[in-house]
Amino acid sequence: TALTIAMSVAVATMLCALSTPARTLLFTAQCGRSNLPVSRGHWRARLTDGGIRRRRMFAKLIGGSGYRASANAESATTGNDIVLDPFAERQFMLNGSSSSLIDHDAADFVKRINILYEEGGKKLVDGYAPFCKHLFVPNFTPANPGAVKITTENEHLLRSGYQARTDKELAVLTRWFPKSALPQHLPQAKYLDIILYSREQIKKEREAKGDDPSYQEEAPWGIVSVKPTDFPYETPMQPITMMRNALGKEEGGSGVQMDRDKYKDAVAFWSEYAPIQ
Repeated sequence: TALTIAMSVAVATMLCALSTPARTLLFTAQCGRSNLPVSRGHWRARLTDGGIRRRRMFAKLIGGSGYRASANAESATTGNDIVLDPFAERQFMLNGSSSSLIDHDAADFVKRINILYEEGGKKLVDGYAPFCKHLFVPNFTPANPGAVKITTENEHLLRSGYQARTDKELAVLTRWFPKSALPQHLPQAKYLDIILYSREQIKKEREAKGDDPSYQEEAPWGIVSVKPTDFPYETPMQPITMMRNALGKEEGGSGVQMDRDKYKDAVAFWSEYAPIQ
């Protein structure tokens, strides 16, 4: 009704006027978050899919991207070897475009990753190119595995469509399992695959895509993706990602040319698995 709409507008206006801490507290009460602050003064939420959807709706109402993503995540980690690259921030946004939400405070996430990196002797695993490295850590978030095996029991649930990761990329044909169609209680992923790009590579790609030139960060490694997984090693990237990389930096890729053998390995793996969205 008109009265309901008017009241909603009034509430939204009031919320926008609140300070960030006050808005966070009200946001917590509105969305029914259960767990109170954990170590280092941050919040942890272990929510059902419905709870996450309600928080996303509420984040849109107050005009924000959601409290999981901190606009100052980079500056809050000044001095660390590893920072969160803007490309990966969407994974921490409650109403972001990423299909793999990392339901954890962004600044605290980066802090923990740097601690684990230090404790592991700063050892990294080589990736698909010299500028790409992996850091595998135990999963300390509620995240589920990003992909599940295709079986005769679930293959009818597969969906397909054209999707782009950012508004600067061309949409490509992909397939996925809708998370809402899978069992309600998916297991927690055993590991987090932290995918890192070198600072030099990140600068090259940002320049090629015409990204904000005012962005300044000198940490040697940037997190470009976080993959919840059950494997403590790198799984093949999706074949379409390899093709995008081969197209070049201007199209959202890395510029690394196609490796036919690795492409065949990727096809073999992703013929049996599909990502969850």
